[in-house]
Amino acid sequence: MKLNQIDSVFVSRCMAVMLMGMTAVTMLAADNPQELNEMLLRRSRFSTGGVAMLIGIVAMLVLIMVNNRWGHRMEVKNRQLEREHNVVMAQNRQLAIERDRAEAGLRAKAAFLRSMTHEIRTPLNAISGFTQVLTMGEGVLSEAERHDMSMRIQENTHMLTNILDDLILIAEMEGDTELPPSEACSVQGLLLDAESKVRPMVKEGVMLGIQCNMADDSIVSTYPRQIRLILDKVLDNAAKFTAAGSITLTLDEQDGNLCFAVADTGPGIPDDKQEFIFERFTKLDSFSQGTGLGLSIARMLAEHLGGTLTLDSRYRGGAKFNLVIPVDYGRS
Repeated sequence: MKLNQIDSVFVSRCMAVMLMGMTAVTMLAADNPQELNEMLLRRSRFSTGGVAMLIGIVAMLVLIMVNNRWGHRMEVKNRQLEREHNVVMAQNRQLAIERDRAEAGLRAKAAFLRSMTHEIRTPLNAISGFTQVLTMGEGVLSEAERHDMSMRIQENTHMLTNILDDLILIAEMEGDTELPPSEACSVQGLLLDAESKVRPMVKEGVMLGIQCNMADDSIVSTYPRQIRLILDKVLDNAAKFTAAGSITLTLDEQDGNLCFAVADTGPGIPDDKQEFIFERFTKLDSFSQGTGLGLSIARMLAEHLGGTLTLDSRYRGGAKFNLVIPVDYGRS
């Protein structure tokens, strides 16, 4: 029952008691006037005390009502302050996240500049040094030495070109989200192109094989340039770290997807680094050649095509990367 209802009931009962008292007094006055006077005197004292008590009770009820209203207002104000506090805390957490991202971006930028400076300077120094030696007079170098230096110049030129191509490719993917028109291509041609591109980089004694579990005349509508780039990056990574054993490129078809797999017998990837290797400018071996961009670019390209590039964590004896690309099928 609400407080206002309690007040109304109380006042009604008091009025009923007063009416009953007045009725009793009227009846008594008719029988005995002296006794009536004494009764009226006592009634007067009682009425004065009752009125005082009634005023006190009313004042107490008013005080309780005011206190309840004040308490309610304080509760509303406290809830409002708590909501504002939660908003401020959420904003502070968001600001902390943004600050951490900015600091991580600055660290990545600094690491990128250091890596690029080293990776670009190394082939440039080699090209400059070998070129100066080759321009020396006749008789200083034998024909074999000249040929060896020419090959080294070509290798370092190729390395420098790859670095610049990677940087341009990252800029293109981040700036343009639209895919080019798909093209019809042979799945067998994709494998042969990838094999021929990586073969010169495979170390002596390492076997390089391809296995196509689809019909040789299978034609698909896809993005051959981007798929070749992905396979080049993954195969280059396998060739770099596989000193003995084999590298195998496999192609299967499953649920309307081309499923490539690149398996090697290299040192493998530790369990706690299996996602780390896909981050930009990261290398498990800081002394190995490269910018740490290859696998990151390969995954970006795969996702850009609506596919995936993952490391098979169940594979043992090396590393195995699975590339899944959705395509449209046709027959030649």
